[in-house]
Amino acid sequence: MAAPTVAFLSPTDGASVIREEVEGERWVARVAVALEVQDVASVELGVAEEDGATALMSAPWEATLPLYGDGDRTLVARGLDLAGTEVARAEVTVRVSAPTDTSCHAMLDALGLDWEPTGATRGVTDPVRVQPDIRGVHYRYISRETGRAMLMGCSLAPRLAALSDMVREYGIDEIVHIGIYNYRCIGGGDPDSGDCTPSQHAHAHAIDIHEFGLAESDEAYNVETDWVITGGPVCPGSPLSTADRVLHEIACRMFSEDIFHIILTPNYNAGHRNHYHVDLTPGADYIGSSVAGVDPFLPGLGH
Repeated sequence: MAAPTVAFLSPTDGASVIREEVEGERWVARVAVALEVQDVASVELGVAEEDGATALMSAPWEATLPLYGDGDRTLVARGLDLAGTEVARAEVTVRVSAPTDTSCHAMLDALGLDWEPTGATRGVTDPVRVQPDIRGVHYRYISRETGRAMLMGCSLAPRLAALSDMVREYGIDEIVHIGIYNYRCIGGGDPDSGDCTPSQHAHAHAIDIHEFGLAESDEAYNVETDWVITGGPVCPGSPLSTADRVLHEIACRMFSEDIFHIILTPNYNAGHRNHYHVDLTPGADYIGSSVAGVDPFLPGLGH
């Protein structure tokens, strides 16, 4: 009986790849992996330099592996038997490099967004205007019948692209929002006064999401009317309907997939009953959990 074997068909050892796709705000190389396998039950595929970054493969032994860092990366394929014991192994080394242009503007081009730079805007670093159709999802302000170009800080645009990719999985092709740019402090006030914390809206690094429209339908998942406030953690929550479940899943995925740094839901406080506030607060990592059905107020977070 032949011994179990695993071998790389692609990529070849020494191959060069460029991080030319965008994920969130990171440039990523997506490497197509194909294996030749004999007498193993499954294959664990990973990167030697990245502990825990693994994927489990099965026939037809093909996968796509994301690579984020530059330099040499050793891809490892571990053939496993039915008990999960390693019975074969193969390795190849590829060299990963950054694209020539790693700017935010280049990211918008790589994502296929229709955008243009705009003039200096108070509080906003690198302001751009992005057309409302973003990767198959139409964005519009709540009081308008159709969307128009949206002013935002450039770094928000790749996050909206990631959000669009995610919500399309739920049959959603429209996002209705109630604001991106608003030069003010959290809770109100003038950021120039120095007496308050500027909102991320003041930097155009936030969006308030009111509703998700379903493709080829007049139906929508409405944050104000379909989200049911219940006790316990926001994620996964205790959804009471299909719409409530989808709204919880979207909120929790925005958090777990690091699309945004802060996600405030209707559980947060009375000021957020009709929308998700999501933003890019540097260093933040918050979605919150509810106490008696209403999340506690935390200074420095919010609208």
